[in-house]
Amino acid sequence: MTLSGYDFVIWDWNGTLLDDAWVCLEIVNGMLSRRNLPTMDLKRYREIFDFPVADYYRRAGFDFSREPFERLADEFIGEYLARMGECALHDAVEETLARVERSGGRNVVLSASNHGTLETALRGAGIRERFLDIQGVEDHFAVSKIDMGHALLGRHAVDAGRAVLVGDTTHDHEVAVSLDVDSILVAGGHQSSDRLRSTGAPVAGSIAALFPA
Repeated sequence: MTLSGYDFVIWDWNGTLLDDAWVCLEIVNGMLSRRNLPTMDLKRYREIFDFPVADYYRRAGFDFSREPFERLADEFIGEYLARMGECALHDAVEETLARVERSGGRNVVLSASNHGTLETALRGAGIRERFLDIQGVEDHFAVSKIDMGHALLGRHAVDAGRAVLVGDTTHDHEVAVSLDVDSILVAGGHQSSDRLRSTGAPVAGSIAALFPA
């Protein structure tokens, strides 16, 4: 499946447009090391990462009876904000966004990132003007994007049959189902291809594959 035929494209940010899984892994491994806990490789990270993020922290080995999730999340986001400038967009992102526009479509972003951080990141990447609207969260605890997705669609006249959500996690597919729109999942982000395929949604190998030559 490609983006051809859709005129409202809902993009996830982290892992889908922004190549940041590697830096998230480095940060969480640093947190684990400081607590004398086993670290993991990217394959393991992609097998356990999930929403709500608290569940992923438990699978990574953190003990909430020793430290509350909120403290761990604050530690992670503090390091992430200091390093997110090291992350680049995935290949073909800018051209793909432009092709959606040229075909008469609208791009929006739906993200579990803090809304202010998301605005800053999109402007820093030079692509904020490509999006009609963006929707992030008001904190850093990344619970669910479903309610935010309904709020986003509610602000625009959207034909659900011509809308698609593009993400890199099984939760993105769950959000799409809740919004009654199609989903396309992209490999190379925060979850493994096998986990993405388990949803039954189409899985693209890269952003470039969304508009094949």
